[in-house]
Parts: sequence; C-alpha cells; structure tokens
Amino acid sequence: MILSGVVILSSCKKSFLQQLPTSSITSGNFYHTQLDIQQAVTGTYSSLRDWPVDIYWYLSEIRSNNYYVTSDGAQRDWYNFNNFQATAEDQTLHDTWQSLYQMINRANEVLANINGVPFDNPALKTQYKAEVRFLRAFAYFQLVRLWGNVPLVDRVITPAEGVQIKQSSPADVYKFITAEMNAVKDSLPAQYNAASDLGRVTSWAAKGILANVYLTMAGYPLGQKDKLDSAKALLQAIISNEGATPVLSLAPHYSDLWGYKNNNKHFMMEVQYASGGLGIGSSFPSQNIPPNLSVSLVNVRSLLFDLSVQVSPDLISSFDTSDLRFNATIDTSYTTSDNPPQHSNTPFFKKFVDFGLTNLTSYNDWPEDFPLLRYADVLLMYAEVLNDEAGTPPTQAISILNRVRARAGLQPVNPATTANFVTAMNNEYRHEFADEGQYWFYLVRTGQAVQIMNNWFQATGRSKTISNNNLVYPIPQTEIDIYPGLYKQNPGY
Repeated sequence: MILSGVVILSSCKKSFLQQLPTSSITSGNFYHTQLDIQQAVTGTYSSLRDWPVDIYWYLSEIRSNNYYVTSDGAQRDWYNFNNFQATAEDQTLHDTWQSLYQMINRANEVLANINGVPFDNPALKTQYKAEVRFLRAFAYFQLVRLWGNVPLVDRVITPAEGVQIKQSSPADVYKFITAEMNAVKDSLPAQYNAASDLGRVTSWAAKGILANVYLTMAGYPLGQKDKLDSAKALLQAIISNEGATPVLSLAPHYSDLWGYKNNNKHFMMEVQYASGGLGIGSSFPSQNIPPNLSVSLVNVRSLLFDLSVQVSPDLISSFDTSDLRFNATIDTSYTTSDNPPQHSNTPFFKKFVDFGLTNLTSYNDWPEDFPLLRYADVLLMYAEVLNDEAGTPPTQAISILNRVRARAGLQPVNPATTANFVTAMNNEYRHEFADEGQYWFYLVRTGQAVQIMNNWFQATGRSKTISNNNLVYPIPQTEIDIYPGLYKQNPGY
C-alpha cells in the first residue's frame, strides 16, 4: 500500500514552500487548475524536510567514525546504526523508507495529472514536470544508496499492482536515475529571482547531483568506471561557469555558510525551513545540542538527544590545529543548565546551531536550511575524478584541493601518489562536510568504508568487524510483511 497511496499535500519550507496542509483534498478531486499543480509540486518538495535528520544524520553521519555512540541501556536506533547492529525493526528505517516513497508517489501523481490541467504559461508546465522528475530520481538515489535492491515505481499504481512489483537491481535503479536527471537537467532554470521560488531545484543543482550519481556508479558497488567521463563533463560545465550565479562560488569564509541569515546565499541546493510555529521548521540543529546546555535554547533541545551520542575523539584529533573549520563546526566545552551551573568538556556539533535565536517555539522550529549540494562539493568531486583517471595526482586536482584548504586557513599540500591524494581527500571530505552526512557516502563509493570503520573499531577497543553487507541497511520488516515473498531481505540481516 506504501507504493500506491494517494497524495497528501503538505507544506514545505519558506516562501513558496510555506503553504499549510489541506486535509480535505485527495488526488481524486484535486487536480483542476495551474494553482493545484503548483501546490502538488510544493507537496513533493515537502518530503525533503525529513531528509536531514533521517538520512544525513541517522543513516549517514552517525554511521561513520565522526560519532562515537555508547549504550544508555535502552533500544536506540542511533546506537544500532553507529555500532552496525541495525535490524529490520528499527523505526528510523521504516520512517525513511515511507518518506522517500511518499515523495516518489507525490511526483508520480503530479506527472499523471499535469497534462490534463490548462496552464497560462506552457514553460511553467515544463518546469514543474522537470522539478518533480528530478525530485523523484533524487529520492531513488537515496533509496539505492541506503538499501540497494528497491522497488522501482515510475507511475501511479493500484494496490493490486503494488504487491506485484519486486525489487530492482541497483544497476537498474541507477539507470532510471540517470535517465531522468539527464532528461530534465536543461529544462530547469539556472536560478530563480523571486523570493517565492527559493528552494526550487536549478539546472546547476541537477547537474551537480547527477555528477555525484555518476561518481557513485563509478565506485562501489557497481564499479562502472566509464561513468567518470560523464561526471567529469558535468563538473567541468559547472566550474567553467563559476560566478554565473551567486551560489556557483566558494563563500569567502567557511563561517559564512552557517546561520539562518546566510540561508540561500551559498547553497546550490538545500532543504528549506522557516520558524515561527508554522510547522515547517527544522529539528536538525536540536539533534546536536547537549540536553543540559545552559543557553536560551535549552527549552527547545531535542528530546531525542542523549549524551551517549558524542562527537568522536577521532574526528576531533584529525583536525589540523590551524583549520578554521574546527571552531565553526565543533564546541569542545559548554556550561550546563544545572543549579549551580557546571562546566562540561563534552564536545558537540555547533555548525547548525544559531545561538542568536531566542524566539523558537519548540525543538523542531529552527529556520536553519540544510545543504544538499555546495560548490565545495563540486570542486572536490572534480578533483576526485581527475585523480581517478591519472597515474599520479594531476596538478589541477592538487590545485583544487588546495583551494578548498586555503579557505580553511591550511597550507597547501602536494601529494606524490594517488594514494597520498586519496588520504588528503579523505580529510577534506571529513572536515569540510562534518555533520552534513556527505562523508559516509563518500567512503562507501570510494571503497574505503569497510577498512576505515574496522580500523576505527579496533582503535576504540571494540571487538567488531564489518563487511560489504553492512554498507546497506536491512529492508524494513514492515515492508517485508506487507506481501510475504515479494521482497528479499538484504544479505547479512
């Protein structure tokens, strides 16, 4: 039933994404006007709001050696994921699967109905189609990275059809993703000028994310090295247009990227949020705040955060002492809300925590946008491609790497071998994108995740080893149970 449920329109983020849910409308009686389609497209974007916490924090960042999670005596999904003990019953897996297929379903509904609706502006109809096709493909990119073999549904289906659609192989899912993104990437605007359009996907964002898809296909698990050429062409096109729009450039200072006042200035694509008790705020910053932090934010801290979830000492020690990103990313101590206040040396991620806010209504009402693509991603992906296709690190790849390092206040490096270059790249991905959920996916696609995590387990005294089976999650048991025998569980679970 998950794959065939009707659209439930809901709000998204900021400006054009701030419309509130209308509970009385269904897909059967909704699509009549251009405004109806606009609202349905907005409803498709609204599914992005779940991604930062569920995908990029729980299922990616916490999975990596950037976090060290200990048990507090109760069942916690974050402990299971950090310690590679995920089970098919973990609630986060169920919620994430449902959210992603809800997004796909909403996109399918728009595409099934849009041609029957009159438009004053035919170009806008083309744009809306391109937006939802891209979002649907982007959702499948998350699904295939997280679960591997997943059902592929590209149209509205009936419940009877839903229980006949089996899982597709990763190769087939990626084929669908690349076909869709290629079909629409040039039908999207390069930028949006109206404030009401903030948050919509641009052609540059589509090309940058498609390049990431190709890089992933070239790495683990498909190993399709021919896709490096496709990634390279897209990345070259973006870089050759540096400065064409405000987001196609590096922000002068790393600290300029963070804080709600900088939203939309430096992100090529982001998840949009707005505070004010509208039901469209973010809970992501609250996931990072210690429960006894003594600031005005103490009343909006996440009820889910636990001191057993800590920034790993390994991450902290991996930073160069002159790296300006450290102080923008991590606090190593704080004053508690105890009476009397105490000093705590427990580190926490502060990148997304705007300490100047005092008017939040709850822990999930932050206005901080979450980046899905930054220009630094584009630069480092291009350096990765250049290094992959050469016997020794090319001068251009080293120059790009050092450009990102220079903004962080670091001295240039000159790796002599491709292996040395990969080590330098590992550090850049880890430090540039700490707490953004990019690092884990990078380790997986470059084939390093198993070795790095096993080394980390050994260094932290945990008698644990993982294999490639652990690089995807178990299919949620709720999905296995819908129609027994339809889905196969991933190996090792």
